[in-house]
Amino acid sequence: MQKKANRYFIPIDGTPIEVGEEVYRAYYRPIWNTRYHAQKNGECRCTKAQIWKCDGICPGCPFYAAGKKVSLDTAIGGEDDDLALGDTLADDAPTADSILMDEELLKALYDELDRLDPEGKRICELMMHHSEREAAEIMGMARSTFKRHWAKIRAVLQDKLKDYYI
Repeated sequence: MQKKANRYFIPIDGTPIEVGEEVYRAYYRPIWNTRYHAQKNGECRCTKAQIWKCDGICPGCPFYAAGKKVSLDTAIGGEDDDLALGDTLADDAPTADSILMDEELLKALYDELDRLDPEGKRICELMMHHSEREAAEIMGMARSTFKRHWAKIRAVLQDKLKDYYI
């Protein structure tokens, strides 16, 4: 008894064209992947009888559904309520007041840094780009000495800028 050979077709401009199995699988693999994920998310309601029509472009498909997606315009109150899901989300954008306060704090910090002695300025510069250990090596001092100087500088800056903290 002879085994029946499978025939493989892909649509070209709506016309099925016979191709080899390798070409068939290469053509349909991304489509199968898209359809699998769309069905898993409830976005594809394509029946097995119609699956041959699937081209992997779901939004234009007659079997496409909204699935698990939710719009920010979805009403979350009753019928008479105009409250939408998007209205309940917090706005993390900085306010004009917070930007001005940050600018004022930064200006005050730069002013205080300019008032430091040259060694204090150098320590601050090094701490922007290096660890304490590396900065101490660059300054040529013991790490414990460096840590003591760094703690003193931080304490002075915190004291001078205490009015900027809540």
